[in-house]
Amino acid sequence: MHNGYLEMWDNWAKKRANVPVYDNWLDDYNVILNSNRSVEILDFGCGIGADTLYLIERGFNVLSCDFSQEALRSIREHIPNSKTKYLDMLEKFPFHDESYSLIIADLSLHYFDNDTTIHIMNEIRRILKRNGILLARVASINDVHFGTGVGEQLEKNFYFEGDYTKRFFDQEDINRYFGIIGDLESFETSMLRNEEEYRKPKMLYQVRAKKRG
Repeated sequence: MHNGYLEMWDNWAKKRANVPVYDNWLDDYNVILNSNRSVEILDFGCGIGADTLYLIERGFNVLSCDFSQEALRSIREHIPNSKTKYLDMLEKFPFHDESYSLIIADLSLHYFDNDTTIHIMNEIRRILKRNGILLARVASINDVHFGTGVGEQLEKNFYFEGDYTKRFFDQEDINRYFGIIGDLESFETSMLRNEEEYRKPKMLYQVRAKKRG
């Protein structure tokens, strides 16, 4: 399934191989971003680089990570001053302990089963510095336009949709998984980008997780 999943995301990246379109959700965290202006920010599961572009246009130093080489190629081609690194979330992350003070994971953490999600959260915690922060968005159980409750249910709120698996979070899930990292602030929100697949709002949870000192 892993190879088929990679092929699907490579094809997704090829079809969207252009300058990415971003929304401004990170505006909510200007204070956190500006306190990390002198360090490298990790854009984790970056896709074709929507948040990478947002950050680079504002003068931040970003390392864009994904397991789709097509997505990383698109970033290098279309976003000046970008840096990319291959990363497979199923494996141990290729970073030293406590090496990042800020990680961004936008729409990249809601595709995995329970054990893998726990592994990912533990790895994020491992590579975050003391008092480091994860900023993330994941699909909500109220995301009715984008597949919640559709397909074969494999676990609570986790479905196989034919080509891939997807998890839809409720508040209990947010607390359970992101609480592995540390202290949480979260709320339900929506997003709408000027792209074909986002003609309707996506319902999301927006999360700030701070590693306990």
